[in-house]
Amino acid sequence: MASRKNKAAEDAQTIAKLIEDIDITMFTTVGSEGYLVSRPLSTQKAQFDGEKVWFFVAGDSPKVAEIERNSKVNLAYASKGRNTYVSMAGDAYVNNDPVKIEAFWNDALKAYFPRGINDPKLTLIEVAVRTAEFWDGPGSLIGKAIAFAVARVTKRDDAMGENRIVDLRPGRATSKSPRARTTAAKTPARKAASSRAPAKKATAKKATAKKTATKKSATTSSTASKKTATRKATKAARR
Repeated sequence: MASRKNKAAEDAQTIAKLIEDIDITMFTTVGSEGYLVSRPLSTQKAQFDGEKVWFFVAGDSPKVAEIERNSKVNLAYASKGRNTYVSMAGDAYVNNDPVKIEAFWNDALKAYFPRGINDPKLTLIEVAVRTAEFWDGPGSLIGKAIAFAVARVTKRDDAMGENRIVDLRPGRATSKSPRARTTAAKTPARKAASSRAPAKKATAKKATAKKTATKKSATTSSTASKKTATRKATKAARR
């Protein structure tokens, strides 16, 4: 268990490195009609600590009302140039702690909030990350081509890069490969199919035996009927 927790902590650090140079994330909330709604948001420059991500938004924006109604959100980061992709799922809350606001504030935000940290519309959103998945592959075209060739020859998709699912919830920190989950899901199905095969064979044998017995019975009955008819015809001729 300790090794799994250590791996989760290492992967959390990997995620922090993967997203530190990606400014824009697609921030997905649950809309008023139950549909998922995504919009681009700029992540505040703070090192991801394996627990939280922060965003400044306008307090009267629909996304604030949406997270107050349903806190479940998803954050999607992508760097096409580096062939890096991260998806985070968690719960979002409004956190207008003045200390946090001052810590994350930068003057570039004045374009949206002219009155600075005292702007009445300025709202800080805190996202408590529960789970994350990341894909980190070779960034250059040559690297991608080599990785693709290796994956094709070895039949191993992990040659295309690293893909991990990380559970960051307190007390449940784990890290695993999606392939392990897929293999585990397929194994019971294979066992079930194997156990059903003998049963199918036994059923087929019974059906064949039943058909054979029916044919024999029909043949015997037909032969007896013919003999009876022959005897009756012979008696009639003698009379």
